[in-house]
Amino acid sequence: MAKGISIFIGMDYTLEENLKYIEMARTKGFERIFTSLHIPEANYEKVLEDFKEITKLADRLNMKIVADISPRAFSYLNANMNNLKVIADLNIYGIRVDFGFTPEEIATFTKNSYGLKVEINASTITERFLQQFEKYQPNYKMIQACHNYYPKLNSGISVESFKKKNDMLKKYNIEISAFIPSLQNKRGPIYEGLPTLEIHRFMKPEISAKHLYALGIDNVFWGDSIPSQLEIESVGQLSQDILEFKIKLYTNCEIEKKIIFKEYHINRPDSAEDVVRSTDSRMFLKKQDEINPYNNSERKSGVITIDNKEYLRYCGELQICKKDLPQDNRVNVVGEIIDEEKFLINYIEDETKFRFKAV
Repeated sequence: MAKGISIFIGMDYTLEENLKYIEMARTKGFERIFTSLHIPEANYEKVLEDFKEITKLADRLNMKIVADISPRAFSYLNANMNNLKVIADLNIYGIRVDFGFTPEEIATFTKNSYGLKVEINASTITERFLQQFEKYQPNYKMIQACHNYYPKLNSGISVESFKKKNDMLKKYNIEISAFIPSLQNKRGPIYEGLPTLEIHRFMKPEISAKHLYALGIDNVFWGDSIPSQLEIESVGQLSQDILEFKIKLYTNCEIEKKIIFKEYHINRPDSAEDVVRSTDSRMFLKKQDEINPYNNSERKSGVITIDNKEYLRYCGELQICKKDLPQDNRVNVVGEIIDEEKFLINYIEDETKFRFKAV
C-alpha cells in the first residue's frame, strides 16, 4: 500500500512549484505521482518538456508515476498504440486508460514488453466490461485500477457504489487506488475539490484517507494539486494498516493511559455485537497493577472503557462502545473518539488493528 500526489502540468502551478512540491511530499511519506498526458494541442511541447523534468526528479526520488492517457495523446507524442515504446521511454511506471479504448486494446496494452503497468478506471468498471476484457486474455499481473476524482459538487460516487466496484476488482486481485481532496488548496477551474467519494468533499483529508484504507483501498492519492503543509503531514503520517482514532482523554491514571496508548490494539476474532474488544489489553497489566472504579458513567457510542478490578479477571480489558450502553460500576469510561471519526468504528472487523491518539 502507498500514498500518492497529483501533478497537473500547465494548470495552477509552475514547473518549479511542482518540483518543489514533489520533493517535499516525498519527505512526508508519499511514494507515487498521478499526472496526465492529455496534452493540450496548443502547448503540448512545453507540457511534455515539463513532464520530462518531473519524471527525472521522480526517478531520483524513487517515486512511481502513472500518467492518464487518451487515444488523442498518442498522436501528440507521435506514438503508435500498437507500440508503447515512446510512452515507456518517458520513464514512467504505468498508464491509466479510460474513455476511448476498447477492452481489446486495453488487454493488448497489458502484454507490453516494457513493464508498463496498465491502470483501468475503477469507478466505471462493470461486470460486462470485465467479461469482454477476459475474452482477450489480459495479463492480470500488469493491471491495476484507480477510481476517478470528481471536480463537480454532488458528482462523487457513493460508498455503496464504491464497494460494489471494488468487490468486482478484488476477484481478480487487482490493486486499487482512490482520491481525497484538499480543503485548503482546491484545483481549478471549479475549485470544489477532487474527491472520489462525495462524502469526502468537505471532510478533513486525514479522515477521508482513514476511511479509504478502512474500505480496503490499497493506495490513497491527493486529487488536488498542492494541499497545505498541515494536510500533507496529517495524511503522510497515517499508518495504512492500523486504524488510528483521535480521542478526548478522560483519565489521569497512568496504568489506564499505558493501556490506551499501547502501540496498537487488535479487535478479537470473534467480534462482539455491542463493543470492540482489545484482544490483549488485559495482558498489559502487571501483577501489582490495580485499576480502581471511577467515572462509571453511562457508556455512549464512541466512548472508550477499561474494566476495573470489580470485573475480576476482566480487569484491564479495553473496549470501544458501538452503541449506547448503561452505566456499570465495573467499567471505567476513560476516553471518547472525536465526533468526526466515530463513524469509522463501523469498519473495525475481526482482528482489525487500531490505536488512539489524544487530541
